Amino acid sequence: MSQSLTIQSEAAHLAQTAGDLLLQAERLTHAMTFGDHGRRKAGLGDHFWQYRPFQNGLDSPRSIDHRRSAKQDQDFVRQLEWKTPQLLHLWVDSAASMRFSSKGQSQKHHRGAVLALALAIAAEKAGERVGLSDQSLPPARGKGQIFRMAERFATEAVEDYVKTTPSDFVKGASAVLTSDFFADLAQTEQALSCAVDKGVSGVLLQVLDPSEQSFPFRGRAIFQSVLGRLQHDTKEAGDLRQSYLNRLISRQTRLRELAQLAGWSFYCDDGSHSPIAVASRLYFLLSRGRSG
Repeated sequence: MSQSLTIQSEAAHLAQTAGDLLLQAERLTHAMTFGDHGRRKAGLGDHFWQYRPFQNGLDSPRSIDHRRSAKQDQDFVRQLEWKTPQLLHLWVDSAASMRFSSKGQSQKHHRGAVLALALAIAAEKAGERVGLSDQSLPPARGKGQIFRMAERFATEAVEDYVKTTPSDFVKGASAVLTSDFFADLAQTEQALSCAVDKGVSGVLLQVLDPSEQSFPFRGRAIFQSVLGRLQHDTKEAGDLRQSYLNRLISRQTRLRELAQLAGWSFYCDDGSHSPIAVASRLYFLLSRGRSG
């Protein structure tokens, strides 16, 4: 096959994969109800926040809420919640480890990419700029930006585990970093340190396959990385189960600690909840909460 045909074939595959990601992300977004990021301060906005007494000389008489004022012998005005456009950074680990899936399950990367794109679509519709945290796609608005993100998510790395956790954040932004976090956590710690320096808050989203969470293996087994570069042969996989689970719990505990120190949230999606429930939880953590 000539180089041009190879490029054409790869481009067609990329476009199809990106289109599939976009289609599922759009469906997920439509199945949810997202609100705007409120600032819990008075100002210009769309959402009612509170009533306060009318201040003569500061408020216009037209701002008086007569229905509320009729309940008491005093004039009140409605305050709307101040809302400003925000910026959301996203990153989905594209290393080979994220392409793992057990029977009947979708790949970890696919699940993470769909969730990230759904958040991007919702944020863009709410007036926010969205972009990647690896310098490859600066924050912007528009459907074209969403499609470009889908294209980036559809590409695959040629390494078993990611070498760096990108941290090209804009000051004061929000971020979601998606990975199985099986690589060296020092890079995640470095990324969170950069986030703290720039006042960035966000979520560490760990995506696991159900088998990685439960380790159901028994008997003779050969464990190998997706690219086949790492391999371990055992006569009784069940003997490894407790040791593996202890290491997994230890890693997740460390991820929670790192997130808490940075003012972030940690959330693990192991496929046991619906995508709608997971995306709703992520949106809540981004906009209101800090405990996962």
